[in-house]
Amino acid sequence: MSNDMSGGRRVRIRPWYGKLAYVVVAAALVYLAPVIPVGTAGAGILRSALSFAFILLGARLFRGIDEDPDPPRPWWRMTAAVPSGILLGSVCALVALLSAVGYAGLTASTLPQKNVSLLPALLLNAVLSAILAYLYYTSSRHLIRDRRADPETGRP
Repeated sequence: MSNDMSGGRRVRIRPWYGKLAYVVVAAALVYLAPVIPVGTAGAGILRSALSFAFILLGARLFRGIDEDPDPPRPWWRMTAAVPSGILLGSVCALVALLSAVGYAGLTASTLPQKNVSLLPALLLNAVLSAILAYLYYTSSRHLIRDRRADPETGRP
């Protein structure tokens, strides 16, 4: 028995309402993560990890109007268009910066013992958000390069 899925249809989300439903369900699951009894630090770490996983999964499932839904996306492609990659990369970079500042502030604070349980979650969130920002910016850079290579259609 083979794990080859090339003969079957892969799940792809193209219409805006499907993408919106995915985001709402993912956000609800991330929001409800603290229900799992893992403690304050564990809940923050779980939320960061779940958010990262849902974003990466969404990047694999979502398709733009001009994208072929059958083949898998190249590993570097996170969005269908350059502006959305730049916007989402900037949002992730901002979240990474704010998490890093929060981590540094709590670490350098004179009373870190009160919120010491938040430190691992802030650090993980900063690192994962920076990774996402890099992936979104890389996606936009590749899309720009591909469009320059094919100036007639403006598409990769």
